[in-house]
Amino acid sequence: MACIKGVGRSASVAMAPDGGYLATGTMAGAVDLSFSSSASLEIFGLDFQSDDRDLPLIAESPSSERFNRLSWGKNGSGSDEFSLGLIAGGLVDGTIGLWNPLSLIRSEAGDKAIVGHLSRHKGPVRGLEFNVIAPNLLASGADDGEICIWDLAAPREPSHFPPLRGSGSAAQGEISFLSWNSKVQHILASTSYNGTTVVWDLKKQKPVISFSDSVRRRCSVLQWNPDLATQLVVASDEDSSPTLRLWDMRNIMSPVKEFAGHTRGVIAMSWCPNDSSYLVTCAKDNRTICWDTVTGEIVCELPAGSNWNFDVHWYPKIPGVISASSFDGKIGIYNVEGCSRYGVRENEFGAATLRAPKWFKRPVGASFGFGGKVVSFHTRSTGGPSVNSSEVFVHDIITEQTLVSRSSEFEAAIQSGDRPSLRALCEKKSQHCESTDDQETWGFLKVLLEDDGTARSKLLAHLGFDIPMETNDGSQEDLSQQVNALGLEDVTADKVVQEDNNESMVFPTDNGEDFFNNLPSPRADTPVSTSADGFPTVNAAVEPSQDEVDGLEESSDPSFDDSVQRALVVGDYKAAVALCMSANKLADALVIAHVGGASLWESTRDMYLKMSRSPYLKVVFAMVNNDLQSLVDTRPLKFWKETLAILCSFAQGEEWAMLCNSLASKLMAAGNMLAATLCFICAGNIDKTVEIWSRSLATEHDGMSYMDLLQDLMEKTIVLALASGQKQFSASVCKLVEKYAEILASQGLLTTAMDYLKLLGTDDLSPELAVLRDRIAFSVEAEKGANISAFNGSQDPRGAVYGVDQSNYGMVDTSQHYYPEAAQPQVPHTVPGSPYGENYQQPFGSSFGKGYNTPMQYQAPSQASMFVPSEPPQNAQVSLVYK
Repeated sequence: MACIKGVGRSASVAMAPDGGYLATGTMAGAVDLSFSSSASLEIFGLDFQSDDRDLPLIAESPSSERFNRLSWGKNGSGSDEFSLGLIAGGLVDGTIGLWNPLSLIRSEAGDKAIVGHLSRHKGPVRGLEFNVIAPNLLASGADDGEICIWDLAAPREPSHFPPLRGSGSAAQGEISFLSWNSKVQHILASTSYNGTTVVWDLKKQKPVISFSDSVRRRCSVLQWNPDLATQLVVASDEDSSPTLRLWDMRNIMSPVKEFAGHTRGVIAMSWCPNDSSYLVTCAKDNRTICWDTVTGEIVCELPAGSNWNFDVHWYPKIPGVISASSFDGKIGIYNVEGCSRYGVRENEFGAATLRAPKWFKRPVGASFGFGGKVVSFHTRSTGGPSVNSSEVFVHDIITEQTLVSRSSEFEAAIQSGDRPSLRALCEKKSQHCESTDDQETWGFLKVLLEDDGTARSKLLAHLGFDIPMETNDGSQEDLSQQVNALGLEDVTADKVVQEDNNESMVFPTDNGEDFFNNLPSPRADTPVSTSADGFPTVNAAVEPSQDEVDGLEESSDPSFDDSVQRALVVGDYKAAVALCMSANKLADALVIAHVGGASLWESTRDMYLKMSRSPYLKVVFAMVNNDLQSLVDTRPLKFWKETLAILCSFAQGEEWAMLCNSLASKLMAAGNMLAATLCFICAGNIDKTVEIWSRSLATEHDGMSYMDLLQDLMEKTIVLALASGQKQFSASVCKLVEKYAEILASQGLLTTAMDYLKLLGTDDLSPELAVLRDRIAFSVEAEKGANISAFNGSQDPRGAVYGVDQSNYGMVDTSQHYYPEAAQPQVPHTVPGSPYGENYQQPFGSSFGKGYNTPMQYQAPSQASMFVPSEPPQNAQVSLVYK
């Protein structure tokens, strides 16, 4: 609301020079509701922090007469007794009453509160004011036309100078108002009802300037300009001429400016001590107007009451606060800013030029801006006090020096964007990391950046496995050499000897020589043929000798042998296999199943592998059935490296990422975060990888600050993104990049921040990311002095950016986008015949240092955009089919 406080009085008002109090004196000619003829001086407290709208009464002193004018001056005596100054009241009987406000507030005896009465004038005293520069001087004027200057250096023993009276053109009748010059101590101006205004020089004790308008209109009030010592404004209470006229004492031939707005005579006015461009007036038309003295326009108007105001004052301590006394019997305290919503007329309000008051002006100031900028200003120290100018400075503020230096080093390291430099970076990071987890992570990232043809072998080697040399399939000599190299023959011989020793009590022994000497010599003419299935057979016409028949070993379980033979005789291979499996004769079952056909062979093989408890046969079972998922699900997590190596060797391209994600999820659930991270890296799952890495940001780790941890995280994320070529990320990753880009931008690294945002592409950005991207782009373009264009190739339909005049900046050129044109795709260099082919190499443009990659429309990552092991070589295929 406009009226912030008030009190029910019809009284003249004087504000305490040091603030906090308001003095009122019962106004002459005003009648309250009780028709009381008494008069009093009252002091009210001004507490703007209180919510109470009524001003509290602090002190009161009765007066013999009513007041025409009231003035409160500073302490001119230098005594602590008058620390709050003096209150002077011009009474209707021609006397001037003096009160000590400090004594009144302390509720001391009346003889101490009333300092005295000054008697010199005849008629009501309407002109009364303390000198602002010399507060011991009090000027008064009355109907007798005399002006008295009182010296109150000793308030209880006042003295006065000889009275001033004009003559000739300077002759004045009833003094209606007087005012001290706020810049020159000895200059005083007075005006009268006869229309003459006189400027007095107290040093010369005579008038120096006198003037009146052409019609010698009746003058009611005047005010000196607080800033310009030669200007004053004079108003008339005549209804026929209610204008305000601004005069310059250097040329009194005609007024400088005239303010027209009131329709009836002006009764009172007050010039704002904080801003000389504001002048408030009240008139008999029931309007209280605040003027702009620079333009002559009306700024605002106080709300009107049922009767007009007769006294207005600016509060000296709080700018923009006005007191207004009305014949309604109310004194209101108003806020000029709250009064601005009241228009002069329905369509006239707002005509005045918008301009901030001087009390809003700051001699110095600073403000933080986007991009690590701080703008500061201060008033110029040269040019004199009349020069109203300031100097503006723009500073670059860096608060995270370590982050800036590390970010710059990282950007320089990846500037070329080729694989050798990135591998060198990973090697350097791995060597300088104190954490074993970070060393393993950087080592793994280095493996992912290996060249084509070596990635698979390097990954297996990093996991602790060696790829065997390629050999001719089915080479009996090579297999024998490998067995001999392993020393299996010696081991077998030792085992046979041990078994012979153990079985010496069961079987009879001989020297072996008799057995070999009694062997029958082979018949040279015995024909040998080969069956259709590749097994050697003896000609049917040749019958075995009696020795051979007698030499057949007898079975320990004749019934079992008989059952198997009966099944074989009738061709029931399935029953024979079942009998052998039930008797745990697995080798016999496999041989018989091979004769029974492919279906029986496969089922027997699967049953054998299921019954086997050997870990390596579980691996064989998964490879034979192409069921690597079951291997991932069942294999113990402590062997995750072996499991990952198996996937690297045998997983097809389309299932590689799925299997690695599955293994990583199991490791993550088990709490093995490092292993889970490495598996997610193999799967190209940046979102999950960054999610695990981001957990270290919650608390300090190894004494590292949040900024150091964030920088480490972003370095690993960027290298992983460059290795995988992924273009679309989850909301959490985008939020992390956004946070990092904001920090970089706040340190002045705008170009680097934009490079990170480019990694996210241009599609489906969150509103926050889009705003951040636009702010950085416009800031960078503004620094370069180039034209600003829309991001996605769209031009503002209005033809100008943010409403800027096109004549200054030119039309928006749709060919000049902030993002450069998409680079032509490069053909990846692959090694002919390499088992990994195109599944590993990622092309990097030469513009990497100026932007990680040219943003292009997002496409789903293909198999060639991440590490995917190719199909294993043919010699790695497992076959258990006997040929």
